[in-house]
Amino acid sequence: MEFCPKCGSLLVPVSSEGKTYLVCRKCGYKKEASSKKGYMVRGEVTEDKKEKLLVVEGIRNREKEKIEEEREIIKEYYEVFLESMESEEE
Repeated sequence: MEFCPKCGSLLVPVSSEGKTYLVCRKCGYKKEASSKKGYMVRGEVTEDKKEKLLVVEGIRNREKEKIEEEREIIKEYYEVFLESMESEEE
């Protein structure tokens, strides 16, 4: 992995005219690669890596539970408030 001496971006290998060059996509800097072998990246993507599952429902349930708890606390405070107002009136 090499970086551009001008702007610091990653140099990407590009094949052109039978040679491999390292090219900066940001500023256009170009230099010939010293070795072809070091810049070949190949790999297979398996089916389990292609599929991802995101569960958002769990978060919503937690939010609903939190809201319900807050409502119950507010109800309790309101009841205590009403009781204290009634006792002050007497």
